[in-house]
Amino acid sequence: MNNSKNSVRTLTMLALLVAMSIVFSRVLSISTGFVRFNLGSLPVLLAALLFGPGAGFAVGAVADMIGGVLAGYAINPLITLGAGAIGLVAGLAWQKLPGLRTGLRLQISVLLGHFVGSMVITSLALRIFYGYPWATLAVRIPNALILAAVNTVLLRILLENRTLMKMAKK
Repeated sequence: MNNSKNSVRTLTMLALLVAMSIVFSRVLSISTGFVRFNLGSLPVLLAALLFGPGAGFAVGAVADMIGGVLAGYAINPLITLGAGAIGLVAGLAWQKLPGLRTGLRLQISVLLGHFVGSMVITSLALRIFYGYPWATLAVRIPNALILAAVNTVLLRILLENRTLMKMAKK
C-alpha cells in the first residue's frame, strides 16, 4: 500500500512539473524570433535530479508535446526528443557523479543536459526540419549557456530546501 501511495505522489509531482514547464516555456518567455529565453527546462531538470533520468525525460517530452499542441504547433519528434534529452542527460550525469560537491555536480549535470538536448538535438532538428542555417543556429549556443547558468543557480537555491535535498539524495 505504501508503494502505491508513493507512486501516486510521484506521478502527481511529475504532472505538476509538466504544468510548470509548459507555463514557464509558453507564457513566461522572451522571444527574439529564432532564439527564445525561458525557464521551461527548470522543472525538467528538477524532475531529473529528484526522480531520476527517466522522469526528467518524461517531463521534458510530455511538456513539449502538450505545450506545442496548446500553442498550435505540430509535434516535432526530434524537438520533443531534445526537450526530453535535457532531463535524461542531466539526470544520468547527476546519478553518475555522486562524489562531487553539490555545486559542481549540478553545474556539470545541467550543462551536459543543455548541451545534448538543446545545442545538439534541437539545433539539428531546426536545421533538418526547418532549414535554419548553421550560422543562425550558432546564436543558440550562448542562449543555452545562459539558460544553463540561470538554471544552475535556481536549482541550487531549490536544493537548499532540506526536503528537496533529501529527495535528491535518494
